[in-house]
Parts: sequence; structure tokens; C-alpha cells
Amino acid sequence: MEQYPDAAVKVVGHTDTSGPASVNMQLSEARAKTVVEFLTDAGIDGSRLSMEGKGETEPIADNNTRAGRMKNRRVDFVISSLE
Repeated sequence: MEQYPDAAVKVVGHTDTSGPASVNMQLSEARAKTVVEFLTDAGIDGSRLSMEGKGETEPIADNNTRAGRMKNRRVDFVISSLE
């Protein structure tokens, strides 16, 4: 982000389907918030960052397997321009 000062990033947290959907939504939001806090602590301007929790709504792997659940517990970065 230091090399691209006109870039903005949305940090999106995700979970697997273990547990209640409402708890997973909160967990995904907390996951995204932790990353945003890390980046701002590292000196990135917070106005360039946003965050969102998706909970278990956008899996990238099978939630019926341990390996799939591990892949679904993640944080994605969506990069855009500040314009």
C-alpha cells in the first residue's frame, strides 16, 4: 500500500459453517477488523481501508471436509482506487 498511495483496500472476513450463522458473522467481522487494525498500526492511513464480514455466505471450498473448512476461514483483500 505504500507503493500505491491511490489504492484503497476492503478487508473481507470469512468463516466456515461450524457454529451458528450469527456467531460466524461476528467472527468474520472480528477477523476483518483485526487485519485493519494491524495495517493501521503499521502506518497505513485508515481512510484507505474498509472492512466487511461475510460470515459463512461465500465459501470457496467444501465445508463438509476439514481441509475445506480451513480454506473457508480466511480474509480477502479487494483493491480499488481512491477516486
